Amino acid sequence: METRTIAAISTPSGTGGISIVRMSGPRSIEIINKIFKSIKGKSIDKDKDNRRMVYGNIVELNGQVVDEVMVNFMKGPYTYTREDVCEINCHGSFVSVKKILNLLLDLGCDLAERGEFTKRAFLNGRIDLSQAEAVLDIINASNELSQKEGINQLKGSLRRKIDSIRKELLEALSRVEYSINFTEDGEDLAPDEIISFMERAKDQIDRLLRTSNKGKIVKDGINTSIVGKPNVGKSSLLNALLDENRAIVTDIPGTTRDLITEYINLGDFTLKINDTAGIRDTDDLVEKIGVDKSIELIENSDLVIAIFDSSRTFDREDEKILDLIQGKNAIVIVNKSDLDAQFDLDIFEDKFPVIRTSMIKEEGLDDLEKEITTMFDTKEINRESVIITNTRHERLLDEAYEDLNQSINDIKIGIPLDACEVDLRRAYEKLGLIIGESVSDEIMDKVFKEFCVGK
Repeated sequence: METRTIAAISTPSGTGGISIVRMSGPRSIEIINKIFKSIKGKSIDKDKDNRRMVYGNIVELNGQVVDEVMVNFMKGPYTYTREDVCEINCHGSFVSVKKILNLLLDLGCDLAERGEFTKRAFLNGRIDLSQAEAVLDIINASNELSQKEGINQLKGSLRRKIDSIRKELLEALSRVEYSINFTEDGEDLAPDEIISFMERAKDQIDRLLRTSNKGKIVKDGINTSIVGKPNVGKSSLLNALLDENRAIVTDIPGTTRDLITEYINLGDFTLKINDTAGIRDTDDLVEKIGVDKSIELIENSDLVIAIFDSSRTFDREDEKILDLIQGKNAIVIVNKSDLDAQFDLDIFEDKFPVIRTSMIKEEGLDDLEKEITTMFDTKEINRESVIITNTRHERLLDEAYEDLNQSINDIKIGIPLDACEVDLRRAYEKLGLIIGESVSDEIMDKVFKEFCVGK
């Protein structure tokens, strides 16, 4: 059965200088030559024009010029999909792009599904499934670290790690199979010899799993909550960091009742900042819900920025906030440093980094950024050869670890090897799912539906 030739717009919707319409499949050269004429009146030559940009026009079948374009034809298998690929670079007018795409569809192309170009690259063996997911990570990267890790995995770093672990498990499996099938009762290979391979694999899985928390920070940003009593400067801090009036700032307590979330880039990281309701005792039902949300966010945050007003005495509500952040990754901000201080900073007893700020004078913000950068040291992350940033990968690694651990324990307590082999093989297969070996259609559909059309 002949592979379908697919087409889609590969650039974002809207007006721009250039847009790209992409085709992939065996009929690419035939279809492009029906609607493209070079400036010299020639068609694309599959061999002569391979990987060359050819200038000309896209014309309708009646000879009407649609747009002035540059066409790049690339002969398979040395292409993104390992098929013949044709990219039409046209003006970024929605009208031009739509007309060109419709011409391709009228001439026999099928509209590409979400991620179908990358899916074909995977199915044709150019990349594994983890590399396909890395393409999506690069597209969605919100900071330099997430882009760097995406490129690292696109180059096959995770595949090499998984292959290394599976090699150890394969050695263990081969010895288990030998003992089951080719030895007499009581002549099994020494368990320690089999377990040594399994333990090495288990250690490698454990090291990968320990990077997953860093991976979440790299990919999703540092989940940061700004907490404090009403009117201490929480919303002012958010506005100062964003350099815009995103949150309402008034002298009326309880103004912020719902969660406000914004993203900002801070060096190599992204901060996902939550401006929370002021924490205080209140009889207002709606405000109380907001206070409860604030307390819940403290528990689930990577970083808590607790703000205290130095121009007011340190009271019971301040003590409650200080208790809530005990044991958390927190920075204390003592705000309104332009006013006379009403309490001693020794209250914090060197338990947290303390920064004095004045939102009115915009003082202390640089110190806050430096402190956050120090707390989340990018050098430590950069030292990792692979970081697990994908939830699917983390889940499969965790399941493989548990299966492997069970198999090791069973061997140690003397359970017959043919029973221990089941969990060992399951661990091997789950690691294979990360890179796409024996992957089901359901998993593929779930992965590629997250892509945009045209990638």
